[in-house]
Amino acid sequence: MESLIAHLAELLLPQGRGVISITGAGGKTSALKALGRHFRSLSKSVLLTTTTKIQSPKTFDYDMDWAFTDEVEALGHEVAPGEGVFYAQRALMDPKKLVSPRPEVLSILIPRFDVVIIEADGARHLPLKYHSQRDPVIVSETDATLAVMGASAYGRRVDDSVFGFESEALVDTAFLNFLIRDGEGALKGAMGRTVLFINQADEVALPLEGILAPVPLILGSLREDRIYGSL
Repeated sequence: MESLIAHLAELLLPQGRGVISITGAGGKTSALKALGRHFRSLSKSVLLTTTTKIQSPKTFDYDMDWAFTDEVEALGHEVAPGEGVFYAQRALMDPKKLVSPRPEVLSILIPRFDVVIIEADGARHLPLKYHSQRDPVIVSETDATLAVMGASAYGRRVDDSVFGFESEALVDTAFLNFLIRDGEGALKGAMGRTVLFINQADEVALPLEGILAPVPLILGSLREDRIYGSL
């Protein structure tokens, strides 16, 4: 059985080098970690970071060799081949969250690594995201975009499962198509090679029939590292 993560990595960065921005909801941070671990297994140096907010490594294990929350330390670190580095800045208002490095600092760091993976969105742990004017935040250096959606929203009320959208309707195929096609939906801001990934297929049997995606779509489970279907 083909590895989901290996397949996503090949679709996103076929040359094994570049910048991936991860947007949406329903597994962004888990995808960030899994892709970082995969590229490191290929002896690539990897930077994990954010352009919005991200969990602190004190509360989430990113499986990296180094974790920096200070730009002086991050800029002063000499990157070794195959090494994994996590870096985001301390957030004064929320000690459980870290925030984006300054853009000029990120621009200095990106060329130092073979692969940079950026969490470029936030969804407060809900499985789907409808964007506002201020997000996602995708850097110009982005070579590929992984837009994540959570299958666990299927059949639930929109109010309870979609960050940024209010409706008493249920999430069905028609709503997923709306979210995929709308300008503020799942593919907003996507740059470079773009893959739409519906995670949590091990939790909910989401039918792919009727879903219309303008980019490659993969249905799978990060927890199982398994592909359930594709379009």
